[in-house]
Amino acid sequence: MHEKCKKGWVIDLFGDQITEIFDLLFWDDKDAVIILEHKEIIKMNPMARDLFLLSDIDGFIQKMDKRSKEIWEKFLHETNICILATCQITISDSNECNKVYNLEGCFNYTTFQHIIRFKKIQDSQSHNFNEELKYATIFEYASQGIILTSTSGTILEANQMIETFFDIPTSELMGGNAKLVFSLLPDYHNELSQFFKDVQSNGTAKIVTSKVKADGEVKFYEFNSFFNSSVDMYVTLIRDETEKAQLKKQVKHSKSLSTLGQLAASIAHEIRNPLTSLKGFTQLLSHQVTNEGSQYLEIINSELIRMESILNEFLVLSKPSEQSFQFFSLSSLISQVVDFMYPQGNMQNIELDFVSWNHESDSIFGDPYELKKVFINIIKNAIEVMPNGGKVEVTQSRTDDKQVCVSINDQGSGLTSEQMNKIFLPFYSTKEDGTGLGLAHAYQTIENHRGSIEVESEVNQGTTFYIHLPIYHLDAKNEKTYHDQPNKKLEWDVITSN
Repeated sequence: MHEKCKKGWVIDLFGDQITEIFDLLFWDDKDAVIILEHKEIIKMNPMARDLFLLSDIDGFIQKMDKRSKEIWEKFLHETNICILATCQITISDSNECNKVYNLEGCFNYTTFQHIIRFKKIQDSQSHNFNEELKYATIFEYASQGIILTSTSGTILEANQMIETFFDIPTSELMGGNAKLVFSLLPDYHNELSQFFKDVQSNGTAKIVTSKVKADGEVKFYEFNSFFNSSVDMYVTLIRDETEKAQLKKQVKHSKSLSTLGQLAASIAHEIRNPLTSLKGFTQLLSHQVTNEGSQYLEIINSELIRMESILNEFLVLSKPSEQSFQFFSLSSLISQVVDFMYPQGNMQNIELDFVSWNHESDSIFGDPYELKKVFINIIKNAIEVMPNGGKVEVTQSRTDDKQVCVSINDQGSGLTSEQMNKIFLPFYSTKEDGTGLGLAHAYQTIENHRGSIEVESEVNQGTTFYIHLPIYHLDAKNEKTYHDQPNKKLEWDVITSN
């Protein structure tokens, strides 16, 4: 659609003489001409009758394609503010053939009427217009964000995906300087400055950035800009790389666990053998030393036990023990964990609050022993980050028919974005005496249960862990709870779900 208004074909309807001249031109015009009042046809010349059957403007609009309908609405708006508005539209005739028309129109503020002329263009012109329309449609509805910039740095065009990505109307970008993108990604000001320098000097540049959306979701975008000499402008393609970034993060985590496994296998014997010997000697010496010596031996023995515990966690990550999967009630397991951790919380003036399940069934399929370790570890961490007391809330909720979510919220000091990015990596810990293995084990355990674990945190506001696990809806006759029974090995093919 041509946005500019042109002078010409302007009719002033004042005076009887002018009216007679207008009527003569109106009826003898070789092109279709109509007069609209309140978007209803009140008058049409003979050439217009083939286009407007029974004076039905709505039927005429239905013959337009989607793009032409949008152009038509803009055209009517422009006639109110321009001397003469113009555009091109495509309509289908009775034989379903597409015809392209040039439109000229104006609005008479005396009679409050639109006067519009429809001029059919030649087939060659129609072909060119259809090609332009096709490419315009591809540009507007492309799955990538596209920004076209002049050599002087002015933004000429931006498609609707830009608005989706950055929550800003494209109208606010049009005509502005390309560096307006800086305001959309303030954390990458320096990198984007270098990005634009590379584009100007090399004709091309690429950068991956991130942006926190209004709902807190982090999105990653790849900017790829290059100079197109055929149209003498810069083209910038913006692709949503969030899924790829998350996949890279998962691969990195998997590689860390794989490396950890290889390391554990090589040093397991080197550590276990001397540990066993040292524990044996301390037991022998305990009968031969004085009371003061016994105190030292107790310290040595407790440290050896701690070393053995770390080694066990280390080996679980590298080579998980055989798990015993069974059906059990998740809320029952969490209740036991909260009861178990209650004394430790009470000693540190921390209230443990569990909002229990309020649905008819929360049966999951997994290893209750391994999941119990996960919940104990996360609640233990929550207690330890609140030395001055507070409250830990454990809430179980249902996200949909197939998943249950357990959230564990503390009122601690919170985590920085850098800490959250590393929190599930082996050997990374925010505690001085932490091994950095507990949450890495939790991450792997939840993945083994076909679930997911996420964390949200804000400095000085606390941290919340979200654990998602699949629910299994069993037939009432066959439904059994094995939570309080000895572990019973079940095969995956016994699962029945809706």
